[in-house]
Amino acid sequence: MAPTLYHYFPVPMDDHSKKVVLGDRKLPGWLGILLVLVILGLIVAVIVLAVKANSEACKDGLQAEQKCRNKTHLLELQLTQAQESLGVAKAQAASCNQTVETLKSSLEMEKAESQKQRELAQELQGEITNLTQQLKNTAAELEQLRKEHASGEKNGSTSSRNAGSSLVVVVLLSLSFLALLA
Repeated sequence: MAPTLYHYFPVPMDDHSKKVVLGDRKLPGWLGILLVLVILGLIVAVIVLAVKANSEACKDGLQAEQKCRNKTHLLELQLTQAQESLGVAKAQAASCNQTVETLKSSLEMEKAESQKQRELAQELQGEITNLTQQLKNTAAELEQLRKEHASGEKNGSTSSRNAGSSLVVVVLLSLSFLALLA
């Protein structure tokens, strides 16, 4: 085992050893008094601060600050709800606008379809007028043929056949005309 060397600093045993020593220098007495006064001043300041912190005005101020925070929090919640409601309203407005656009396009398509139907109805009306005129002309021709056959009737059976066939033509033409009108 290796020898251990202990080095002790010499401790003086005289009256000077009782004084506070800072390194090699002694602390002057006035500095000690000043330190004690500063410490007492700090203690008094802390006590005054503690008394003021526990005073009614301070407590009222803290309560007012807490109420303000609570109201601010409540207002922030209401603002958040209002913003959410605004977002929902904007989404509904966008949906309504989309619906309006869809309805407008449907209306335009319906108008175009209605216009086509009107044009078709006019065309059909023109065809009906033409067919009516043709029917009148055919009826007039038929009537003329009857008169010719009635005046020049040589053979009774031939004239009855022609009259029967002309009657069939008139009936068929009137049925086709009714079918076109329907």
